[in-house]
Amino acid sequence: MSSLLSKKEVIRHREFRFLGMAAETNNQAELKGEGVIPSLWSNFYANNVLERIPNKINSSIIALYTKYESDETGAYTIALGTEIIEGQAVPSGLEEWVVPESKYVVFTTRIGPVQEVVVETWQEIWEWSKYNERAFQSDFELYDLRSVDPMNGQVDIYISVK
Repeated sequence: MSSLLSKKEVIRHREFRFLGMAAETNNQAELKGEGVIPSLWSNFYANNVLERIPNKINSSIIALYTKYESDETGAYTIALGTEIIEGQAVPSGLEEWVVPESKYVVFTTRIGPVQEVVVETWQEIWEWSKYNERAFQSDFELYDLRSVDPMNGQVDIYISVK
């Protein structure tokens, strides 16, 4: 894959609390069209999950990938939600995680149709992963003001590294 698709930088990100709705899946099922990610996104919007989350830090949506069974070939949990201030009751149907401080490589997608640029950048990440050590701790996609227009958006994808 061309390294021109996304911009990359290495950062240390602080610990944060996350609240959202979750499902377990694996990349093989997702790539075969048998996964849960599209329906999780549909349910997230249909059930106004972001609006139901108390004490949000901001209105950004986070897609959190965590509880990795092994590596990109194993099962993992994906959760859609946002960063919160701690100490609040968890609404029914949602789960809370503490995402630990970690070192990340941040991939910034090109500007374009969000579904397209995110998938494209994940393909680049899988290629990059062949030559770099991922931690498979917690990875996340950040959908902020740059991704409000789904046809002309940009997303940051944080990949935890050792």
